[in-house]
Amino acid sequence: MDRDLTTTEFQRYHDLIYKIAGIHYPSEKLELLSNRIRKRIRAIGETSYDSYLMRIGLASGKQEMQAFLDSITTNETYFFRCQRHWDYFKEWLLERKKDPELAQRGLRIWSAAASNGAEACTMLIVLHQVFGDGFGGVPVEVLGTDLSTEILAEAEKAVFRPYALAQTPKAYVHSYFEKGPKGDEYRFDRALLRHVKFRQHNLMQRLPQPGLFDAVFIRNVMIYFDQASRERVLDHAFQVMRPGGLLVVGESESLLSVKHEFEYQKPSIFCKPVGAAANR
Repeated sequence: MDRDLTTTEFQRYHDLIYKIAGIHYPSEKLELLSNRIRKRIRAIGETSYDSYLMRIGLASGKQEMQAFLDSITTNETYFFRCQRHWDYFKEWLLERKKDPELAQRGLRIWSAAASNGAEACTMLIVLHQVFGDGFGGVPVEVLGTDLSTEILAEAEKAVFRPYALAQTPKAYVHSYFEKGPKGDEYRFDRALLRHVKFRQHNLMQRLPQPGLFDAVFIRNVMIYFDQASRERVLDHAFQVMRPGGLLVVGESESLLSVKHEFEYQKPSIFCKPVGAAANR
């Protein structure tokens, strides 16, 4: 296979990806999608785009379907991406710290497009900065989810390349990471890492986790969704959040034309109304 998808083939793959993952591949990404599919075709010895599409559509192709989804999703992020979000998150946590019932109730936070785990680990750093060692006795649980099982395997290792720490204060790098022998890898604090769990999850589906979250970050993933998919994702998030909970979306992900029930706080920052029903 050394050619790109035809227009018809592209549309078939587009429709499958949208149906399963809610991701919209625009026509100008035909070459990109072709390259990613060709890698899988070569890896498993298929002969054509049509035969590969048929293979992943069969019940016996479930494993290859996951490999296909891993190949067509973009997973690139780094620590402290969009500093103003983390500044707001810190102030939000400082307000929660005043709650006398917090130590009993605890904090649950969802990184809903976890990628390599940098976002979830950034959450833990900020939580530690606010609450101190042992989070001051406050039970903390961070859930990181992603569609790609391949990237989640990397997240669980929590070993990062220097580029992932380019925006991280040097003092934090010194405090929360152990430098590898070659200097090109940084291992995240194992004690803090115990507070995060990584799970595979498709944002087009309701999160099966029991309980409610105090904060949800869904950043830099809805840019790949159309309006209907965005509304579906936001509704799923709304259903698993505590009233008054914090929602953070990507800076470039405007919700102006998207129907949702969140209250606007600042650009890309929202909250679930305090008077809203707890749906779980």
